[in-house]
Amino acid sequence: MAISLEDLSRKLPIGVQSFEDLRTNNCLYVDKTDYVYFLANSGTKSYFLARPRRFGKSLFANTLRTYFEGKKECFKKLKIDSLEKDWIKYPIAYFDFVDGDYTKSSMLIDKITYVLYMFERENGIKFDDSIFQDLEYDDDENPYAKRLAIRFQYDMQVINEKTGLQTVIIVDEYDNPLITSGNLTESKKVYRGFFSVLKAADRYIRFAFITGVTKFAKTSIFSGTNQPEDITDNEKFSAICGITHEELIANFTPEIEKLAKKQGFTFDECIAELKRWYDSYLFHEDGEKVFNPVSLLNCFSSRDFQNFWYDTGNPAILMKRIHSTYYDFKRFENDVEYPKDDLKTFKNDEHNMDLVPLLYYTGYLTIKSYDRKTRTYILGFPNNEIKLSFLQGLINEFYRAPDSLTGFIYADFLRDFRRGDVESLIGRFQALYSTLPYANNDNDKWVERDFQNVIFLVFTICGQFVITEPHFSKGRADTIVIDDNYVYLFEFKMDSDAQTALDQINEKDYAGRFKMDGRKIIKVGVNFSSSEKNITEWKVEE
Repeated sequence: MAISLEDLSRKLPIGVQSFEDLRTNNCLYVDKTDYVYFLANSGTKSYFLARPRRFGKSLFANTLRTYFEGKKECFKKLKIDSLEKDWIKYPIAYFDFVDGDYTKSSMLIDKITYVLYMFERENGIKFDDSIFQDLEYDDDENPYAKRLAIRFQYDMQVINEKTGLQTVIIVDEYDNPLITSGNLTESKKVYRGFFSVLKAADRYIRFAFITGVTKFAKTSIFSGTNQPEDITDNEKFSAICGITHEELIANFTPEIEKLAKKQGFTFDECIAELKRWYDSYLFHEDGEKVFNPVSLLNCFSSRDFQNFWYDTGNPAILMKRIHSTYYDFKRFENDVEYPKDDLKTFKNDEHNMDLVPLLYYTGYLTIKSYDRKTRTYILGFPNNEIKLSFLQGLINEFYRAPDSLTGFIYADFLRDFRRGDVESLIGRFQALYSTLPYANNDNDKWVERDFQNVIFLVFTICGQFVITEPHFSKGRADTIVIDDNYVYLFEFKMDSDAQTALDQINEKDYAGRFKMDGRKIIKVGVNFSSSEKNITEWKVEE
């Protein structure tokens, strides 16, 4: 694809988080300013919005900032332009926790201190710390956080007395310091101490907006009185971030046409492929489905369908939680049920090992359907990109080879499948198992978990048509892999023998349904030893 100066006439705002920069540089913008006006004028003082990473939260938070700065010129010809008449400039404290090395215990305090310093400088406040001379602290308090909360409340009071204006507080990605913290207990103390100001200084606050991926327990933000209204699963705000089908056509028809031409699709075929890759996030059962905006923009820029989500990195909190569970990942091959009320009231807690709500809030699962009688959601992967990201993230996180060895390469496994080379395929599995972290773990439960999960992950991520544990009239086969030339029937045993596994395939006649298929049938019985922690025997029958 050659560079075209024509593309400069339609600038895609990839990586742009500043609303003012986006508008000044004439970038394409999907107009969400009606949400800004509604939130700012609804009468509710504070809000919380959870959305997955890379979903437009930071841009929306920055749009709110620009609005409360009274920068009318940035909103010309947008929805809010005909709604807002006053355009008042408010004092703003903008806490951006997107960046920073929060493994360092001082980073969180330093970031808050810097924001307060800039807030005071912009509003002509000289803080007198003599107010802290007789301050007492409880044992479970962080003294620095308590001092910062009092300082912030003092600043807002002074501004209100001088100007009559209340302060706007915007906290972007509030949970990032907690997710990446080197000392979560201490970081929660900081939050409990500092963000208590949202309650204590309520009379001096005009508006507060907090974004994150999940609500963390024991931070004081989401407990007690005056807690923010959670609009995460509010139908009215289901499309506050992301791009709806209507917005896609209205804003990006030229980009869709160019992508379709490059890929050899019709316009409608291109829309269908965009849906398959990047669509179907649903944040309320009656809400609007939306596309991931970052993935969509990158697809338009490259004019190719790729897995852009995975390149942004997997959420550290998710990988950490997965490491601590016995979870069977085959469970996510099909959709899962989960109570709506449990999902709505979920708060992130390091002691809660339930992966389903965490996978939902981090964007790996979304609402597929809803049973109103039982108030139960059916959750599943939103699209092709997310399913691939989840599987790639797992296999790279858990089954990473030492630096001295070659890492997991899907193409090698795929090549063996296509050639019908079972011996080479089993050899690759053995090499892979030898690199697993459970090699030094004597817990049989962990060993069995990883034995089962690695089989599922490898087969699925190779892009084959994989059926795990399919039902037959006489029983269940462990795994079936189908490609253009072969049908593989796998039966896996643990601490048994390969012949027993192979006999089960034949006795249950798992091959019966494929005999008229025309493809070559390969039966593979495999035994895995929990003591040796690897495949020790296999038998093949064609």
